[in-house]
Amino acid sequence: RRAAGLLIELDDSEAALRPALERRGFRAQLQSWAFVLDPRACDPSRFAAYAKLGGLTIATLADEIARGADWLPPLHQLYALVAGDVPIPIDPHASPPPEWLEHQAIGLPESLPEAFFVVRDGERYAGMSFLHANGPGRLFQRITAIHPAYRGRGVAMALKLATIEYARAHGCHEIRTAVESNNPSMLAINRKFGFEQREGLTLFERALELPG
Repeated sequence: RRAAGLLIELDDSEAALRPALERRGFRAQLQSWAFVLDPRACDPSRFAAYAKLGGLTIATLADEIARGADWLPPLHQLYALVAGDVPIPIDPHASPPPEWLEHQAIGLPESLPEAFFVVRDGERYAGMSFLHANGPGRLFQRITAIHPAYRGRGVAMALKLATIEYARAHGCHEIRTAVESNNPSMLAINRKFGFEQREGLTLFERALELPG
């Protein structure tokens, strides 16, 4: 098939297989860990300062839909702008169409428009982060995306705080997410809020020589 390389994801529970992969020319590219938080054990008041965004507004997608906002084009534009920053070499959604984002936001059984948070600067979207239902009392933290012009202003912290407050208000006992080893800023944010690092996986790659 003239493939340029092979990719294998090795779960941490199968770490004993790593030497066998390395003998066959596979090299580790990155690690991805699960992170889990019991929101009931998190005190949001410790992070109240991050809720003050100085002229920016946090709203939910449900709010945006209710006010009749034409939300999909600018939100997709934001995601497309930052998709290249997603530190996953095989990210299948590097350039997703608007329909993909719409499906994630409102079209899946696990979609929660009321737990899809956006940061607005007037009518411009400066950031977004959303949760999906993940079983009774459980949520999965999906994409967090911040417009490059608004980074370093605590927007990601404010969005993370909003998701935790949502989970607490709805009696949830678990927020689960995944963070890669080459995403130090998000690793730091999750640890600051008290997320516990769990087992994950390692992505291995082996380059192939194409036949002449």
